[in-house]
Amino acid sequence: MRHHIKWSSILVLCVMGIFLTGCASSTKITMTQEKYAPSFRANDYSRYKGKKLAIASFYNQAQNTKAYNYFSADKKYIYEGNATLENYYLYCFQKAFRHIGVILVDYTYDKDNRYHHGHRYGWWGAPGPGAFKAPRGVAEFQFVLLSLTDQEFKFKALLFKDGEAKFDKDYTVTMAEAGTDNAAQLEKRAYSLADLAFTTIMKDRDFQKAF
Repeated sequence: MRHHIKWSSILVLCVMGIFLTGCASSTKITMTQEKYAPSFRANDYSRYKGKKLAIASFYNQAQNTKAYNYFSADKKYIYEGNATLENYYLYCFQKAFRHIGVILVDYTYDKDNRYHHGHRYGWWGAPGPGAFKAPRGVAEFQFVLLSLTDQEFKFKALLFKDGEAKFDKDYTVTMAEAGTDNAAQLEKRAYSLADLAFTTIMKDRDFQKAF
């Protein structure tokens, strides 16, 4: 009877230990879209200067994220923004495009109601099909988050022009392990990840041709 009680107690302690370990909260690293500032050289992307672009939409399909945050690979840290990840990256990319001299333009109303019938990923956060369109000849940019941690970011970039799909490509960018517990450095790391995603697309010659 004593042995039964002893082993039962050990089992309960083990289960509680597993539960508490699994439920241990991650350290929150706050990132804000207002504090993000492109840290790469604008002159390295001078080919884009003066070109016009409309931002179609940003959409989060990454199952390993939550609406406002993503995690480090070991779940030790949670990177949380003051906006949804969709809006956070949209804002970062808007800043990055303007940083390299791209002119961002607005959509205009399309009374013909025939525009963008073939958009593969829909219009999350963007004007609905048929209601609005970009000026003729102006490329439209769409971005889809596929998977996201602080060490690996998978995403899709798409371009449309005059209602036709011109570019659709998946990317994966990686960063080394953080190697620090400093909150300020980890926050900076989050902004560097946005830079890395943006510059990877801008360096792609296929994207350059389609823009």
